Amino acid sequence: MSIESVTGLVGGVGLFLVGMWLMTEGLKVAAGPSLKALLERWTNTRLRGLVSGFAVTALVQSSSAVTVATIGFVNAGVLTLRQAVWVIFGSNVGTTMTGWMVAIIGFNVNIEFLALPLVGVGMMVRLTSPGSARGALGEALTGFGLFFLGVAVLKDSFGGIAAGLSVDALSDGFMQDFLFVLAGFFITALAQSSSASIAIALSAVSSGLIGLETGAAMVIGANLGTTVTGLLAVLNATSNAKRVAASHLIFNLATGAIAFLILPGFVAIISWLAVTELALGAAAVLALFHTLFNVLGVVLFWGLTDRLIAKLETLFVSEDENEARARYLDQTLRDVPSLAVPSLLLELQRLEAIVAEAGASYLRDPAGKAAYLRQRFLVASRLAETIREYAADLSEARLPTGLPDALAHALRALQHCNGTVHELEALMTYTATEARMPDSARRALADYRQAVAAFLADPQNYAAHTDVEWLTAAGNRFEGQYQEIKQVVLSAASRGDFVYLAYLDDAMREADLMRRIAHHAVRGAMRLQAAQDIIASPPGKTQPEAPEAVQSNE
Repeated sequence: MSIESVTGLVGGVGLFLVGMWLMTEGLKVAAGPSLKALLERWTNTRLRGLVSGFAVTALVQSSSAVTVATIGFVNAGVLTLRQAVWVIFGSNVGTTMTGWMVAIIGFNVNIEFLALPLVGVGMMVRLTSPGSARGALGEALTGFGLFFLGVAVLKDSFGGIAAGLSVDALSDGFMQDFLFVLAGFFITALAQSSSASIAIALSAVSSGLIGLETGAAMVIGANLGTTVTGLLAVLNATSNAKRVAASHLIFNLATGAIAFLILPGFVAIISWLAVTELALGAAAVLALFHTLFNVLGVVLFWGLTDRLIAKLETLFVSEDENEARARYLDQTLRDVPSLAVPSLLLELQRLEAIVAEAGASYLRDPAGKAAYLRQRFLVASRLAETIREYAADLSEARLPTGLPDALAHALRALQHCNGTVHELEALMTYTATEARMPDSARRALADYRQAVAAFLADPQNYAAHTDVEWLTAAGNRFEGQYQEIKQVVLSAASRGDFVYLAYLDDAMREADLMRRIAHHAVRGAMRLQAAQDIIASPPGKTQPEAPEAVQSNE
C-alpha cells in the first residue's frame, strides 16, 4: 500500500464531501420553497409522508438535511409527530439513491468526460448569477461534478490499496462485520453524511478490497450513523422534535439489527438475484442491499407505527405539554351531558386564563416576551383543539333543555379566545416599528397597550360569576380610548411628524389590533358567563337569555 493510495483516499473523501455539500446546498436554495411546501402540504397521510420524505431526500441528496428540516418543522408546529415520522422513514429510503448514483454512473461512465464539464459549466452559471436560484443550480451542478471526481479518486485509491493487501485477510466473518458496522457508524457520525461511508464501502467492494458481506455491514453502520445528526439537532428542541429523533433512532436500530442478524443469507440471496438475473456488478448489488433493507424496514413498521407513536407520546413530556392536556374533559362523561358541558366550561375558562396571561405578559414587554408568547400559544392551540373536538362530540348527542344554548355560547367563547390569539400574533408585526413613530403616537399606543394588558391580567375576566355590566363598561372604555388614539395619530400626521406614511399606517393598525384584542376578551368572557348562567339555572326553570351586550357587535 503506497503513500499515494492513502493520500488519494483522503483526497477522494474530501472531494466527495465537498461535492455533496455543494450539491445539497445548491439544490436546497434552488428548490427551497417548493421543498418546504411539499413537506408542509403533502404529508397528511402515511403514504404521502413516505413519498414526500423519499422524493425530497432523493432530490437534495442528503437525508441529514431532510431530517433536520423535518425536526425544525415539528419544532415550529408545522408538522405533527405522525406526519414527521413517515417523512423520516421515507427519507431513509431516499438516501439510498446516492448509492445507486455512485454504482451506476460513478463506476460505469468516463468520469473526466462527465465530471469536468459539470464543474466548469456549474461554476460559470454560479458566477454569472450570484445570489439567485439559477446561481444555486450552478452550484449544485458543480457539486455533482466534484461528487463524481471524488468517486473516481476513491475507486483508484482503493484499487491501489487492494493491490498491496491480501484480500483474504479481509474475508467476511461475524466479528469483522461488526467492526465494519462500527466503522460505517463513526465515519458517518464524524462526516455528518452517510453518503461518504457508502461511497467508501462501494469503492472498496468494487475494487475487491472487501467482500460484499463486509461492505453491507459498513452500509448498515452508515445507516445508524445518520441518527447522530438528528439527535444533535434536538438537544434544545421541543418534546415532539425529540420524539421525531427517537423514531429515527428506533427505525434505524431495528432495521439495522434485523439486517445484521440475517446478513449472510440476505447478501447471498441478493447477490444471486442481482448477478444471475440482473447482471449487476458488485457495487450495484451493494446499492440494492441498501435499498432493500430500508424498504423492508418500512414494511415492518407499517403496522407498528401507531403503537410506536403512542409510546413516544409518553416520553419527553414537558411542562407545557402537561398544561396543554385537558384536566376536566372526561371522555366517559360524554354520555352524561349535564356533567360534560360544565366540565367543558371549566376547561374553556382555563384556556382563557392561559391566553390572557400570555397576552398581558407580551403587551407589557413586547420586546422581551415575543418568544414566550409563541410558546404559550402552542399550549393554547393544543388545548383549544381538544376542547373543540370534545364540543363537537357533545353537539352530536341528545342534550337536555338549555344545554344546546350553553354549548353554543361556549363555542362562541372559544372563537373569541382564538380571535385574541390571532390578533396578538398579528400585533407582533407592528410593535417593532413603534421606535420610528412620533413621541405623541408612541406614548398613546403604549398607554393603550398597558390598559389592555391590565384588563387581560384581571382574573375577573375569566372567573366564574363575571359582572357583565363591568365587562360592558370596559368594552366601551376601550372603544373610546381607541378613538382618542386615532385623533392623536392623525394630528401627528397633519403636523408632518411621521417621517414615512408607512409608519402612520402601522400606528393605526396597531391601535386597531389592540382594540380587537380587548373586544375578543370582553365578548369571550361574556359568552362564557352566559353559558355558566344557563348551567346554574335550576332544572325546569326558564333558561335565562344572554344579555343584549353579549349578542351584539360580534
